[in-house]
Amino acid sequence: MGEMTNRIALVTGASSGIGLATAATLAREGADVAVLARPEDDLSEAVRQVTSHGRRALPVSVDVRDSAGVRAAFERVEAELGPIDAVLNNAGISRVAPLVDTTDQDFDDLLAINVAGSFYVLREAARVMQPRGAGAIVNTGSELALMGQPGFVAYTATKGAIVAMTRSAAAELVSWGVRVNSVCPGTTRTPLLMVEFEDSADPEAEIAEIASSVAAGRFGEPQEIAEAVVFLLSHRASYAVGTHVVVDGGRSTCIPAGNIGVSQNV
Repeated sequence: MGEMTNRIALVTGASSGIGLATAATLAREGADVAVLARPEDDLSEAVRQVTSHGRRALPVSVDVRDSAGVRAAFERVEAELGPIDAVLNNAGISRVAPLVDTTDQDFDDLLAINVAGSFYVLREAARVMQPRGAGAIVNTGSELALMGQPGFVAYTATKGAIVAMTRSAAAELVSWGVRVNSVCPGTTRTPLLMVEFEDSADPEAEIAEIASSVAAGRFGEPQEIAEAVVFLLSHRASYAVGTHVVVDGGRSTCIPAGNIGVSQNV
């Protein structure tokens, strides 16, 4: 029996990266999974991976910026799969630019998808879970909600907001039996991240430089984040409330060994 046997899960941003890996891992652990993504995104791989584990998959196209569309998506999932037990609130975008070059449109897009969209999904999850007195929600934050990095001022503002929303929602919903937490991934090899290197003069050199700033010495893989998410959504994490679980290879907490002198005689 898997950790999510006979549960209904919903994952936004499920067409690739962390969302795709989480949808497949939830299915591996016994859940039926609604996979949500933007209308222009292809959900066929998410459906294939969920059904390969013998579980039901329901693809739903929705733009999380549309609050009415988000509500309709939740209603459809409940009508076709059943009461939603677990939600990964994962849809998001990134923009990389120096502060002075960040446009109003860049900032508005980040706020609309990462903050407003996450709020709409969180609100709908609460609306369906609260009356039943049970459920688990994980919001996708970022290590950059907890540390600074040049070029990400606007992005970090949105991820900091998600971590803050997580704490307040957790405080409000825990007495109803609904747990809310966030996962804060580090540098993870997702399509969203890798596209940021396309305009670099030497993408491999830039990737190597960033990897050297991680104590683990490498980028994370989506599956490594998915395992943490599924833990937080499972009953094993029953006492985890309002926390952020950082999965970043030590980047935000550890100095890479290559950057310090290590004495063998200590």
